[in-house]
Amino acid sequence: MSGLGNNEFQAYAGRMEQMVQRVSALEGEAARSAALDLLQSTMDLHGAVLSRIVELLDGSESGRASLAKLGSDPLVCGMLVLYGVHPVALEDRVARAVESVRPQLRKQGGSVELLAINDAAVRLKIESSGHGCHSTVDALKATVEQAIFETAPEIAEVIAEGAPVSGFVPLNVLQPAAREEKRYEESAA
Repeated sequence: MSGLGNNEFQAYAGRMEQMVQRVSALEGEAARSAALDLLQSTMDLHGAVLSRIVELLDGSESGRASLAKLGSDPLVCGMLVLYGVHPVALEDRVARAVESVRPQLRKQGGSVELLAINDAAVRLKIESSGHGCHSTVDALKATVEQAIFETAPEIAEVIAEGAPVSGFVPLNVLQPAAREEKRYEESAA
């Protein structure tokens, strides 16, 4: 299982959610209850063990270094967040993620500023010197999002302020005007 990242963690979590739904749909109340109790007991045990591991490692300098390394691994990070025992605060993880991509963004002619973190959302200001090219800002946002989601999987949304407004006009906006013009031509005839 080595080499698993945040996407793989999400896949495992999704599979587990599907299984919980299947168990919840079981016909027999006793079987459903027993299966859900087993799952909850397993999660409680895992949570207690992870909490104890974090507590033990946090007791020494070398342990804290190991915790930092474990906490930066996307798969381990996801588990620590799932059980509420990640040793680094959410705000610090997001700030570090943003800092980690700044050099890459500068090379691409962009910059990012962390504005706020609230309700599982991160608000950023992203600027690009890409000569107004909307895809450049999208690419910069994608880079920042990936870094944030890997270090803070509990974040559900990254909102980028300062992205240029598209000059695209949807077809359905133009169609009513075309219909009005046609009606006018018909009544004039």
